[in-house]
Order: sequence, then structure tokens, then C-alpha cells
Amino acid sequence: MTYTAHTLASLGLAGGLFLASPIQAQGELQRMPVIIAVQATGELPGFRIEDASPYLASQMVAAGVAAWRFVPRDMGTGAPNRIEWNFEVLPYAGGQVRQFFPMTGAKRMLGAHRLIAAQAKLYLGGQYQTMTIGQEAVQGGANDPELAAFLARLTHTLESGYQATDLTPALHKSASP
Repeated sequence: MTYTAHTLASLGLAGGLFLASPIQAQGELQRMPVIIAVQATGELPGFRIEDASPYLASQMVAAGVAAWRFVPRDMGTGAPNRIEWNFEVLPYAGGQVRQFFPMTGAKRMLGAHRLIAAQAKLYLGGQYQTMTIGQEAVQGGANDPELAAFLARLTHTLESGYQATDLTPALHKSASP
């Protein structure tokens, strides 16, 4: 190989590396997780609803959705990327059932589980994307494994629902005369 050809080959290799760097950097930016603020309303057993957001964000992080990073929402600032949780404690339906032992004894023996309903709405860029709902019997509080599993399941359902949404515009075929 001549000196000129060798120099051009070296420059081409260096130029290729130089040009590839912005493309690689752009790929890294696309793989960074989207920061999503988490807020809660309603009634969640074991929590004051004002204090539930940090717990929800930590449980959603533990669910392992790689494309999203969850943080508690600061209510003083706007959050275009957010998940709005709404919890409701459902009424106990066993009030008219005949009991063979006192209910307080059953609560001590089985644990005081309450049936809750949860709804999670996803907003990205300030626009509604998808929603998931669910019900679960939980004891409540930060140490409840049923509550943690329920939140992880709904987080994965919400992420799956978002991934299943087809955001590409529809192709319309014009009618031929």
C-alpha cells in the first residue's frame, strides 16, 4: 500500500469513528429511561394518601420496567410524564354472613385484609396514553407483600398496555375513480 493510500485509509477510519460517535450518543439517549412522576389520590390502607407517592414510586421501580424511571411527584410542579393512581377501599361484603366465631378473632388469625380497587392512568408529554385497573385484598402498609405484588402487577400491565398501543398513523388508501 502506498503512503497516500495508507494515509487516506487512516483518515477514513478516523473519520468513520468520528462520524459514528454522534450516532452512538444518540442511541444512548434513546435508551435512557423516561422519568415518570407518581402521584396518588383516594384511600390506601396503611398510608396517609399524601405520603403514598414515595412508596408507590419505590414499588414501581422494584417492578423492573427498564424504559421508565419512577419518582414521587412534587405537587408544586407540573409533571407532563406522570402516573396518577387512584385507590378506593371497597366495602366489606361479609356483614350478613353467619359467623361461628367472633370477627375480631378471625382478623387476628387471618390478618385484617381489606379489598381495594386501584386505577393507574399514564400520561406522557401531558397527554393521556393508557390506563389499568385492578382489585386486591391487602393488609396495607409498607410491609405488606400482597400490596407490593399487586402494585408490581399493575405496573407491568400498564407498561404492556402502553407497548401494545399502536402510535403509527393509519395509512389511508384513496378510492380509485
